[in-house]
Amino acid sequence: MQRRENRRGRYKKSDFFSETSALGVKVPDASDYALEGALKTLKRNLKDEGRLQRVKDNKEYTKPTTKRRKLKNDAVRRQAMEHSKEVAFWENYTWTIMTKDGPL
Repeated sequence: MQRRENRRGRYKKSDFFSETSALGVKVPDASDYALEGALKTLKRNLKDEGRLQRVKDNKEYTKPTTKRRKLKNDAVRRQAMEHSKEVAFWENYTWTIMTKDGPL
């Protein structure tokens, strides 16, 4: 009877990093688990560097006015969110007024 090797959990993150290239990954062996781990590491590296986002952004041309409008709308949305958080904070805040006789 052949003995099955348990490949799951055998590799660590550091096993997939390549010392020669920041974007390259190494595959320790030909098993499916090693290949999946290497692909996952490569995708994470590309995402952290922002390369995938740049490729997606360059798929189609966007006019400069569209870019400015999107930036402005994002800023307005972010400012409205911050304002609503601030209003919610102050609505839930309990005020204490100190007088000669003590707090009210």
